[in-house]
Amino acid sequence: MALLSIKVDNIAALREMRRFREPDPSQAAVLAELAGADGITCHLREDRRFIRDRDVYILKEMVKTKLTLQMAPADDLVERAVEVKPFMVTLMPFVGDETVIKNGIDLTNNKDLYTEVAATIKASGISVGFFIEPDIDAVKEAARAKVDAVEFNAFKYVAAETIEGAEAELDRLEQMAHLANKLNLLPNCNNGLNYKNIRPLIDLGLFEEFTVGNAVIARALMVGMDRAVGELIHLVKSAPARP
Repeated sequence: MALLSIKVDNIAALREMRRFREPDPSQAAVLAELAGADGITCHLREDRRFIRDRDVYILKEMVKTKLTLQMAPADDLVERAVEVKPFMVTLMPFVGDETVIKNGIDLTNNKDLYTEVAATIKASGISVGFFIEPDIDAVKEAARAKVDAVEFNAFKYVAAETIEGAEAELDRLEQMAHLANKLNLLPNCNNGLNYKNIRPLIDLGLFEEFTVGNAVIARALMVGMDRAVGELIHLVKSAPARP
């Protein structure tokens, strides 16, 4: 049965629009957990555009399930992760000025950096994952780096403009999830998932965890966090058992 992690960055984005203290990502995290979420995810960017360092500390104290911290392998972020000790760190690309992340990490040109940072974080007792494209070489490099999980970038799947394009990307995700399982990597999936496009991925029965942010927060604005998370949990928990 797949797990569901709720990403709370959009709550922080709303707060940062006016630079006020609310809405608070930690409060959203508590509500998501009370509604049955299996974990909470946040992305501490280099520019701290949305989630701040203070948010990470508070989330660590308040999250009762598991906290996943997404971050680039920058020195100050690594220091923060080792200090906070979330359940998992998912290493991401450097984002620059981008708001939407479209690509997974470049393990072709940055393999040594990501491998070294992963080892440092793992040495602190924290599980580590790589946010990667559903690509054979990327999965194999993640296995060589001895990380615990890969989080497949679903952007090309969710952004496909034709049924044929979406089916091709879904097939690619399926094949790479099989490969990850074969290499003893937990296969997770993230980036642009919503209540509709997640269904085919759920039906594959191959993924350990899905992370959903924007869609569930947008739904929560209409119907409340409890119902928004509950509806998504109902979908995710219908997934067949992983092989």
